[in-house]
Amino acid sequence: MTDQLVATLDKAGVRAISTDLWGVFFEDISSSADGGLNSDLVQNGAFEYTRADSRDWSNYTAWRKLVPAGSFGAFGIRDVNPVAAENPHYARFEIGSVEGGPVGLENIGFDGMVLRAGETYHFSAWLRAVNGSAEASVTVELIGDAGQVLASADVTAPAGAWGKIETELTIPAGESQSTAQPSATNDPYAGKPQVAEQGTLRIMFPSTGTVDVDFVSCEPATTYKGLEHFRPDLVQALDELKPRFMRFPGGCITHGLGLNNMYHWDRTIGDVEHRPHNFNVWGYHQSFRIGFYEYFRLCETVGMKPLPVLPAGVSCQNTSQGPVPIAQEDMPAYIDEVLGLIDFCNADPATNKWAAKRAAMGHPEPFNLEYLGIGNEDLIDPVFENRFQQIFDAVKAAHPEIIVVGTVGPAPSGQDYEAGWAYARKAGVPIVDEHSYQSPSWWFHNLHHYDEADREGPKVYLGEYGSRDTHLINGLSEAAFMSHMELNGDVVAMASYAPLFCKNGHNSWDPDLIYFDNERVYHPYSYWVQQMFAATTADTAWPVSLEGPATLRRDLPRILGLTFTGGAHADLTDIVVTTAEGQRVELPDVHYRGNGSADTGLALEADAYTVNLTVTYHEGMWGVQMHTGDVTGPNHNVISFGRGFGIELIRDGSGYSIGGTETSMDMVRPGTVWHAEVRVSDRGEHVALFIDGKLIAEGREEAEEPRRTVTVSRDSETGATYVRIVNALGEPVQVNLQQIIDELGLEQSALVAATATVLRGDDPYAGVKGEESPTKPAAESIDLSDGVVEAPAWSFTTITVC
Repeated sequence: MTDQLVATLDKAGVRAISTDLWGVFFEDISSSADGGLNSDLVQNGAFEYTRADSRDWSNYTAWRKLVPAGSFGAFGIRDVNPVAAENPHYARFEIGSVEGGPVGLENIGFDGMVLRAGETYHFSAWLRAVNGSAEASVTVELIGDAGQVLASADVTAPAGAWGKIETELTIPAGESQSTAQPSATNDPYAGKPQVAEQGTLRIMFPSTGTVDVDFVSCEPATTYKGLEHFRPDLVQALDELKPRFMRFPGGCITHGLGLNNMYHWDRTIGDVEHRPHNFNVWGYHQSFRIGFYEYFRLCETVGMKPLPVLPAGVSCQNTSQGPVPIAQEDMPAYIDEVLGLIDFCNADPATNKWAAKRAAMGHPEPFNLEYLGIGNEDLIDPVFENRFQQIFDAVKAAHPEIIVVGTVGPAPSGQDYEAGWAYARKAGVPIVDEHSYQSPSWWFHNLHHYDEADREGPKVYLGEYGSRDTHLINGLSEAAFMSHMELNGDVVAMASYAPLFCKNGHNSWDPDLIYFDNERVYHPYSYWVQQMFAATTADTAWPVSLEGPATLRRDLPRILGLTFTGGAHADLTDIVVTTAEGQRVELPDVHYRGNGSADTGLALEADAYTVNLTVTYHEGMWGVQMHTGDVTGPNHNVISFGRGFGIELIRDGSGYSIGGTETSMDMVRPGTVWHAEVRVSDRGEHVALFIDGKLIAEGREEAEEPRRTVTVSRDSETGATYVRIVNALGEPVQVNLQQIIDELGLEQSALVAATATVLRGDDPYAGVKGEESPTKPAAESIDLSDGVVEAPAWSFTTITVC
């Protein structure tokens, strides 16, 4: 017999909710900008790559010298009399002989260049002929996978002085298609099939002489809604999410790796040649071809409110040196920089220098900035509070119309979270930015996380969140939690999944909302969940209670193993495991050096047990983790020693914290010794950690995990009522909505013409990182006149009644 649920709505509990709730968060992580959202196909076109970007990189990265036998060409890097002092390096090519054929340079792009028939490519470069050379002839070519010339153009390098040279390269529409290309009615590349997957750009010198080359660029002419310098299919995927806002540019990238790597918005506007390049905290290079002006244009094109984030006058805490403040004597200038951003966005070009810069870039109209983020995952200490307060006070005084978004650390609990919230309440910060990356089990267990939030204090912006994989179950757990965020939309003002983009093969973080390669875009389950919410934005919600089978109870295994993992170096000695039945096992010492999983060989069965050990820490900021229980299975426990002490439950293959001391980067001295005792009961549902005889952390998992939810909201502008149903169990369920229908007075004519959009699948663990989700949402007409609807197994349904 099919399970039955009865839903009851509390009309008196009605809440007016934020209409800015669902947005996105862009950070240049996982090669999201250069080689991704940035449409420029040329990598290292300014010859500014260094070892600071990546250990094996240099000014020559992504370039190859082409010198046929019988010809002579010498390629070097110089910085004397450059195009731009901010990016001084350029290439010099000495062509001594071309008897064997033209010599030149070839750029391999970012994992190759995808080239398309019928496409026009805008080429530009700064060139000059030097050392007494007259004007020099230069040939520019686009090359296919087999080495064939697909398009070419001749240009001239001026003699003695730099000149910006521009031309167009068009690949004929009749070129044969060399690779499979998915068709779609809304494909921005429609009619332009691929002719190369590993194409290259060549700059060839057919005569002798010396030529300098800098700032080489090659961009396809195809755009999305006319937005230049952005890859159109990625912008389209973003637009189809219908986000209300975009937070940018980070994230950890905002305050970078120390003060010298801090993101300064004003260095990313104006002529691209004068935007100083920098290394990226995630381990690659930033050209800033997409800078703050371009981010604002992206927001404008897609219809998103901009939410720029600036450093709070303190560098990132998650680095070896910890947070470092901007010197007090430099704070006035930094505050001027912050206020300058607001002027750049909103001021009148006729009366304001920053607004005049905006107008000079082609946008005299204001960008209508409403929100400004200050800080990201900062250590909440007196130094942070001092620097933040100075910035906050200055913004309030100069621009009281701007809503400042503060920060409360990297997790939904712990030292920074508590201290951050206390400070935000004291300072009167309007909105605070929370972050939460969790397993599906955490999201299901914490559906009511915001039910008791302080309605009188700061609003909540869940600025970074995600369920830790790309399976269907991850998307369903997010849908369940988002449904309850919507219910609490009076206090949860904004939310954005993170990260937004990831280029396959360059993953700095998983999971991500949109994966891509050079050829196409891939949408995991989480993407469709976000789209389903954003397409049905509401402004009113009511609480709903359920009667019937709505929870999961796991049958946890009795298997008891013990392994160690982590990034630190530590000695684990005097290891003794004692079961509740009195069995005692002494294990050999483990000298762990951050080299993968170290298995102690323990193999017992127990419902409850104690582990005693001595931990001697040597080095490594991220600590060492002890795994207990069924350590090779999807459900076990993890105890952390190092930057903090923590207890984590692994459920369905991913973990979440149930107790710990801190999340901040407090370094531990080498040679520190801890005598630890871990007590586990109920097969891992309850765990307690003692250090040197003192209880440090303790947590208990709720045995019943909510897996079926029903929520109701309404959009007063359209009159649409939305019923959202999550069924994250393996059997369908009949949901009786009659009381909701009666309580809200839904008309019979609307009930018989209702629409159900359903995301479903047969396997909750279907879905692979970097690939398209196996299933997508599908809409169908339904008849709700009898008040009952069936939610399929493993599904998320949004019913629309108009």
